Amino acid sequence: MGTVAASILGVAVVGSGIYFYSAKEQTKSAVETHQVERRTFAVMLNEKGELEAKDTVNVKVEVEGRSTIVWMIDEGTAVKKGDLVARIASNEIDEKIRAEEIKVQNAKASAEAADQQFEIMLDQNASDIRKAELALTNAGIELRKYLEGDSVQMFAKKENTLRTSKIKLEQAEDVLKDSHALREKGHLSKRDYERDVLAQIEAKDAVDAADIDLRTFKTYTDPKDRTQKESDVSEAQKDLVRTKKKAVATEAKDRAQTAAKHSEHELMQERLTKLLEQRDKTELRAPADGMVVYDVNPRNWPRRAISEGEEVYERQSIIKLPNPSVMLVKVRIHESKTGLIALGQRVAIEVEGIPDIVFEGTVTKIAPLADSQGGWLNPDMKEYATEIELDSTDHELKPGVTARANILVNDVVDVLAVPIQAIYGVGEKHFAFVGRSRTDAKAVEVEVGATSDTYVEVRSGLSEGDTVLLTVDEILVAALPSDDEKSNGFEGSKPHAAKKQTVDTKKDDSKKLSKQHASG
Repeated sequence: MGTVAASILGVAVVGSGIYFYSAKEQTKSAVETHQVERRTFAVMLNEKGELEAKDTVNVKVEVEGRSTIVWMIDEGTAVKKGDLVARIASNEIDEKIRAEEIKVQNAKASAEAADQQFEIMLDQNASDIRKAELALTNAGIELRKYLEGDSVQMFAKKENTLRTSKIKLEQAEDVLKDSHALREKGHLSKRDYERDVLAQIEAKDAVDAADIDLRTFKTYTDPKDRTQKESDVSEAQKDLVRTKKKAVATEAKDRAQTAAKHSEHELMQERLTKLLEQRDKTELRAPADGMVVYDVNPRNWPRRAISEGEEVYERQSIIKLPNPSVMLVKVRIHESKTGLIALGQRVAIEVEGIPDIVFEGTVTKIAPLADSQGGWLNPDMKEYATEIELDSTDHELKPGVTARANILVNDVVDVLAVPIQAIYGVGEKHFAFVGRSRTDAKAVEVEVGATSDTYVEVRSGLSEGDTVLLTVDEILVAALPSDDEKSNGFEGSKPHAAKKQTVDTKKDDSKKLSKQHASG
């Protein structure tokens, strides 16, 4: 057993002996006294806390929303990583999965249909473009054919017709001239002469018609046909551009619609996958080896461990898996005592249910800020969470067990000291009654130093060998001066009813001494 543990046991024995002796003596009329002497004692802070594992893994609910626990492994069970430790109700998730599977199938069919329609559209666009290109090619060919063939041929034909008509007209005029000479000589009948006249008229009309036809072709028909052919080419070019633009627009539109169908399918598939993952998460498995400890439901009051049938929510911890190889004691130190503790201080720990064994540890963590846990009961209560790491031990320790930490604040060596019962506080002043009986006792102001549960260091006011009273009556206590009286001698002081201090209230002042002077 270490030095800290030995000091704790020594203080506990002395303290219990004085308490028993004092209580016994108060039942008698005799006055208990104590001779001031030098002694060594330990100044300790005694705090109640709870054992926790230093390394703890939480098993949290990962199912979205709120759900219900349908099964939990027995608390205290040792589990391995991957073991099933709890199960969440999955009926609602199963229904959502079935509904989502139908949506996924429909979305998949729509996406496949969109792919096929897109392929058809691409093929139709290619066909329309080929037709427009062919139309443009043909229009160009028709234009060249007209310019280089039809127009030239028709122009030559009409010129040839006019030229032929003129030759025939000349022939008809020559014939008519000969017929006129023969008619005058009486060698040609009237009928034959008139026939030649008619032939000459017809030939002249043919020349006029051929000339009009040629001029009409050159002035109207040829420009009109040429312009039409050129317009056909231009329109074919524009139609090709329109067809290509339409193809691009249609492809973009159908591509977007097809992508939307695929996105919808992917979204549905993701939802289904997430639901399947959620169903898998209804079976909670141990993320590490450890011992099962049910977590506390923060919504319950009074707070109690989570159990089967309770409603839980996402990210809520329902099971803790502590690793008991390294244990901590977590205590809460009142703000008035924080000046007495520091990292590295040694601590003796007594564990509930393990009698006669004192474990040792070290203060390893002090919260930088105070909190007000349970502040609705006492808003002014501010405490600092403090962790004490236990030294390695062969004893099996379990989390959640009550433990008492005895923190060694200071070893007071060879100082004048009196039992704590001998000191009385009035405001900021402290007094002891020097004497062997109540009748000759005098109140002496003293300066106190370090304080333990049983002894108080006296820095001034008393000398070694002085005798002080441990029990006094209310008359002596009432004679103590108030805090604003300036006299340092107290003989003949008048008692004040308002200053009366009983033996019971003196115990509270003893605690106050511990807070104010333990650091001395």
